[in-house]
Amino acid sequence: MEKEQKQKVLTVTVPSYNVEAYLEECLESFVRGDALEDVEVLVVNDGSTDGTADIARRYEEKYPQTFHLITKENGGHGSTINTGVANARGRYFKVVDGDDWVDSGSFVRLVEYLKGNPADVVASNYTWIDHATKRPTKRQEYPYENIEYGRVYPFADIVDKVFIDMHAMTIRTDLIRKANMPIDEHTFYVDMEFVAFPIPYVETVAFFEDAVYQYRLGLPGQSMSIQKMQKNMKNHMRVLMRLNRYYHQVEEGLSEDKKTYINKVVASMLTSQIKIYVSFPLGSGMRREAMRLEAYFYKHNREAFDLVKNPAVLLMRKTRYFAFPLVVAAFKGRRSSF
Repeated sequence: MEKEQKQKVLTVTVPSYNVEAYLEECLESFVRGDALEDVEVLVVNDGSTDGTADIARRYEEKYPQTFHLITKENGGHGSTINTGVANARGRYFKVVDGDDWVDSGSFVRLVEYLKGNPADVVASNYTWIDHATKRPTKRQEYPYENIEYGRVYPFADIVDKVFIDMHAMTIRTDLIRKANMPIDEHTFYVDMEFVAFPIPYVETVAFFEDAVYQYRLGLPGQSMSIQKMQKNMKNHMRVLMRLNRYYHQVEEGLSEDKKTYINKVVASMLTSQIKIYVSFPLGSGMRREAMRLEAYFYKHNREAFDLVKNPAVLLMRKTRYFAFPLVVAAFKGRRSSF
């Protein structure tokens, strides 16, 4: 019992909702003897109606020191992360969705690196894997440049260099708890909340070169498809506005670098919201919605407004949104996902 209660190096939370087709590949990717004792994998079954729980229970029975099944009522991706944080016993915390997986060798090396308590946040590379072809499509959308792997940076030194998204992030568990900001439930696109909420408490960042996370791209009904983004537009707006409120809640007394970083998250969400509007056909009233949203941020969070760098958004601003139809035409058919 004493051995079971020791603190783990890393807690991996696996949000799982009806992922029986993928979960075994995910969980098997953690099964490496040289890491099992140092890691706990919390499979948070979010009210699945398929065989998700059965697969997780099988791993729990075989590797009781590592795998733990937590079954809860359906609450969405954010609720599974909240549950993981509440139950975590690892010094560090990482999220790996049940339909994704990790490169096993890279994961073991990451755990070894974490044993040295290198930094508050460790950012590792990741790979996008095409679901249909099973081949990598790219390493990641914005790979790290102008950084030195293994070096521990003061947070202020990386703000202008990189943005660390959820797939890349491994973070000290106590910083998430210190932030004490539960992630929105029953809502898509909350990964940006996970990234932003602990930032006021992050002092150091290190970079790990291996592509640890393997992100499955192109699943039917994936939340980043254009159709899903349109359907869940209000969810996306909800997260955008919560992040904006959070910035105003913590900005007093926050260093300029942390203000800028959180507002980069807000600016990224603002850009994506405008792109959702652009993805609709002309005549659907989205030009008016985009202009209204832009006016709000111009007035209420000018820094986030100015941090938007997307060329299409900047063109629309420059033309007072007269270029909106041109951007809609250019967007149409160019992308199947955001």
